[in-house]
Amino acid sequence: MHDLIDKINSTVLLQKNIIFEKANIKELDNILKLYKERMLWFKLKGIKQWSKYLTNHPKEQFAQVIEKGDYYILRKENEIIAGFEISTDSHFWDDNKSNAYYLYKVVSKVGYKNIGNEIFKIAKSITKINKKDYLRLDCLSSNKKLNELYEKHGFKYVKEGIDSYHYTLREWKVSENFWGY
Repeated sequence: MHDLIDKINSTVLLQKNIIFEKANIKELDNILKLYKERMLWFKLKGIKQWSKYLTNHPKEQFAQVIEKGDYYILRKENEIIAGFEISTDSHFWDDNKSNAYYLYKVVSKVGYKNIGNEIFKIAKSITKINKKDYLRLDCLSSNKKLNELYEKHGFKYVKEGIDSYHYTLREWKVSENFWGY
């Protein structure tokens, strides 16, 4: 994985002064701060998203994901500007047989526009390099803008479900001609 991180960093990211790396448990409070800021931003904008995010995903859950090595961050000038989890845990997909990665907990620092584009490129690159067939995610079904964004990035609609919320499942199929980092 270290070679992958070096490869991603040696391309476009360094030109933007952004560093991609695995999260360290010492940074947990700073990572959680990103989510708190984004939750407040959603509330102030009237977006019904993440009102109970850190209740549903407590600090201990983040610590486990970081310790497992499945949580990544983007850093600019020593400040964490984004974070996300990539794992083989299928949560809502109820599918432990597929050769897939699952993208969770995607967050960007308020004020950093389009950083999600970099997250998607990185996640897709990790998926392809590790010879997975799919990169999958879930999102709130009622968030039309987010669903459109995922569609724009090639995450095709698969199905909807209801658990603790009404969600949409989406996946990106790895193609031979994918160009990421």
